[in-house]
Amino acid sequence: MKCAECGVSFNDGVQCSTCKKHLDFKCANISEAGYKKLGADRKAIWKCAHCRNQASSPAPADKTSPVLDTILSELREVKLQLASLPTLLEDVKLIKQEISELKTSMEFNSAKLDEHSIKISDLERKMTDFQNLRSSFDASLSDVATLRKDLAAKEQWARLNSVEVKGVPVKSGENLFTVTEALTKAVGYGFPKTQINYISRVPVHNSKEKTIIINFLNRYIKEEFIAAARSKKILTAADIGFEGNSQRIFVNDHLTPDSKNLLTKTKSHAKEKGYNYVWVKFCKIHVRKNDTSRVFIVTCERDLNKIA
Repeated sequence: MKCAECGVSFNDGVQCSTCKKHLDFKCANISEAGYKKLGADRKAIWKCAHCRNQASSPAPADKTSPVLDTILSELREVKLQLASLPTLLEDVKLIKQEISELKTSMEFNSAKLDEHSIKISDLERKMTDFQNLRSSFDASLSDVATLRKDLAAKEQWARLNSVEVKGVPVKSGENLFTVTEALTKAVGYGFPKTQINYISRVPVHNSKEKTIIINFLNRYIKEEFIAAARSKKILTAADIGFEGNSQRIFVNDHLTPDSKNLLTKTKSHAKEKGYNYVWVKFCKIHVRKNDTSRVFIVTCERDLNKIA
């Protein structure tokens, strides 16, 4: 802003409570340190030299009453604003008379101030209680978020040895071990049947499809099976014995619903930012921009900020 006196731009200065003009400290004839020591009440009634010379002499103010000082300042401002309105001068005189009468009743005002002080103290106490409650609430939210994250990690850990196979048509009287054996032949990676802990069909949310979940005893066999399936770019139902059926089959890590949702968001965000690679290994989401850039892992939505 510019100084109303010298026209020089400045960042910090003072404002006259009467004419509302902004002055730098030099033109205001006051040091920055001196102005800061005035306090909020005295800053609120500070006037420039011009307004101090133009204003009529105010009635003596009691320095012990910040409220009275403020009222007197407001009256002086009102008087200046009404100086061009002679018809209201009498009203100003009446107000000044009321102020004089107010000064004689300081005992009453003091009692009122005490009453207000009690109310303010009560409000401050309630505000403190509210802030403490808010802090406790925020801490509880943080604890809940931590617990949810830990629970999600444990749920995903429980699926670490599992593979989810999507796209295999459901067949009456099917033998899932036989289906799995057909899959191993199609992808070129075989393993003993004894390496399977359990195998079952699982319904898909909001779909008539049922995926196949294969839980392995050995995590590394599971990872190698997935790698072999991914190396076969296109795997269809026809490849495992469903003649003429071109339905695509996908073999992936068995992710929790939260992890699947995070994977979807990661792929979308990575595409927007020009990242070329998003993949899952050991049930963890990996991201890489190009062949030479570093790889980082996305464990929560906050980690999406790393994709920039």
